[in-house]
Amino acid sequence: MPLAAAHPLLARELAAAVGPGHVLADPELRAPYERDWTGRFGGAARLVVRPADTAQVAAVLAACAAAGVPVVPQGGNTGLVGGGIP
Repeated sequence: MPLAAAHPLLARELAAAVGPGHVLADPELRAPYERDWTGRFGGAARLVVRPADTAQVAAVLAACAAAGVPVVPQGGNTGLVGGGIP
């Protein structure tokens, strides 16, 4: 089930925090974030949120925590053990 359907208020809150262009729900847009660069590890995310600064990171984390939604932080997606994969 898409996150927007499961948590419609959260999806809107995230879009308000980072801008709608930085909340990726389309599977094709999420795909690069769901597999590590080696191709060995993969997972599925309902949304990918791309904050631009620490204030946006804080807003995203606060909204997800309040909704009880887990977060997998990802930097450059260059890890070798799958730690940044949902």
